[in-house]
Amino acid sequence: MSNVDFTSQDARKALLRFSLPMMAFSILDYLGMFIGLGWLMALTASVELPATFRLSATVVSILEAGFGGLLSAVYIYANQAFGRKDHALARYLINFGFGIAVVVGVLIALFGDVIGRALLSTFDVGPTVRFQTEQYLGVFWIGYVVVIVHLYGGMLAKMAGAISVIWRYKLAGLGASFVLTPLMIVLAERAGYDVLQATALALIASRVIGLVVLGIELVRRNTFPFQLGVVFLPSRLFSEWGAMLRMAGAETLNGFSLSLSFFFLFVILSYFEAGTLEAVTISQYLTGFFQTILMGVVAAIIPFAAQNAGNRNIDQIAIGVRWMTKWVFIGSLVVMVPFMLAAPALIGTFVPDPVMAARALAYIQITALPWSLVMASFPFIFAVIGVGDSRGTLLLTIWSMYICNLLPVAGVRFLIGDDIRLAAYAEASGHLLTFIGCALYYLRKEKQLRDDWSAPVLVGVPA
Repeated sequence: MSNVDFTSQDARKALLRFSLPMMAFSILDYLGMFIGLGWLMALTASVELPATFRLSATVVSILEAGFGGLLSAVYIYANQAFGRKDHALARYLINFGFGIAVVVGVLIALFGDVIGRALLSTFDVGPTVRFQTEQYLGVFWIGYVVVIVHLYGGMLAKMAGAISVIWRYKLAGLGASFVLTPLMIVLAERAGYDVLQATALALIASRVIGLVVLGIELVRRNTFPFQLGVVFLPSRLFSEWGAMLRMAGAETLNGFSLSLSFFFLFVILSYFEAGTLEAVTISQYLTGFFQTILMGVVAAIIPFAAQNAGNRNIDQIAIGVRWMTKWVFIGSLVVMVPFMLAAPALIGTFVPDPVMAARALAYIQITALPWSLVMASFPFIFAVIGVGDSRGTLLLTIWSMYICNLLPVAGVRFLIGDDIRLAAYAEASGHLLTFIGCALYYLRKEKQLRDDWSAPVLVGVPA
């Protein structure tokens, strides 16, 4: 299977060829999230495992938000260089990204346990959940260098549009995790070791296997027209260090801001009538699977926009973003309409109390269709990220998560009342405002880039 060229003239065909496999990859990733939890629940008598894994994921995401900004910025600039066929610069930036991944992995291996325990102390959880989370993360941090290099390598396969490479390394990692996890758990129980630590060790081992397969496939298939390696030091070959650091800072701030906004939202929802938090949680669980799949598809816009930005091809970006927005919106509606119609029959399975079930149902029926507008906003957001607009990325995060999400919900609660329907209507209105704001900002950015890129580029002056 040939690689997908994001800079080819047929933007729709390129995105379609890449998006359909990404949908399957997203399903695999989603299922892979539950391998450790599933085997532990099946093979051990451990309790409060879902809360343990949820808390572990929260702590990891917070820590990654602090370190991931620079790697994301390097990835964007590497995509832009790769898109304009500047292979010398693309090779340097890709290899420099490997160096950053290694350094971050080593730092987290050294200090992750201390930082993780400090973060855990801020959560009001029981001793069992706290102890299990500490046991699991204690091993996870040590092997984090493998996790982050595995993640970055997968991002590079996406950059190259190497679908067959992605298939092989993902299936290898998922298969290894599925086999090694129960084996490690059984051996740990027989030897008297902690099963949570064994599960984390199985995850690290599966990532090693996936990384080996990825490396072999990248080399065997000549995925890149140059040799990959590891570079730790800055080079004069790249001249936009200031802009890259600003983007890295914006990406880091975005990561923290996103996590913080979700925290504030749940705090505000806790002030609504009883059952509101449960309704929101149930709705998110039921829509989470579809959102994961769609986000895997929409994320193709980041390398697509970045590589075409490197080529200064705004027409290609414009066609791709509009095409993706249209089909993500249609796909979201296709999912949400039957979900909304089936909700009355399904809700009793998750909420046995009839009063709570009625409230949860009201929330779902009000917010289900507007959720499609949120999903349709992401092509605009990811395009802004891809073209390297760090200021715009931050503004869109503030707009979508705080102004459109938190403020309406807080406003109706403290100015009108605590009825769950008010929270639902506030959230639905926020979804509409999010879409409008993201679309308008992107269109403004598109016009600005069209004007800038139509101007002649002076020799010796960076574009």
